[in-house]
Amino acid sequence: MSEERHSETPELRGLYRHVNISVRTLDIIIVAGIAAMIILVVWSASGGGYSVRFDSRGGSDVPAQSVRYGEAVAEPAPPERNGYSFGGWYVDEAYSVPWDFQTNRVEGDLTLFARWIPDSQS
Repeated sequence: MSEERHSETPELRGLYRHVNISVRTLDIIIVAGIAAMIILVVWSASGGGYSVRFDSRGGSDVPAQSVRYGEAVAEPAPPERNGYSFGGWYVDEAYSVPWDFQTNRVEGDLTLFARWIPDSQS
């Protein structure tokens, strides 16, 4: 078994035989890499957060918002659409889950859908 290890050792040495780097330089590279990862994580967490888009479904444009995890979405002015009354913002296109701007919180990218009620039905 020890003879098998000796036969593998030259192959492993061959993999790194052309690398000429000091331990100090390698330490600096490792520390710089760790620092870069920490900066990236902090920047991501403190950055703009998640995108909240408003699909007005044929109504006037509503600008998207950038909201951090766990924060509330600022309620935009209701969009307008000729012949319809605005019926609120919903999480799904089937209008089964309304979005409550007072209690709901952002947990990821989000699109809210405008519900429209024809003026003849309001």
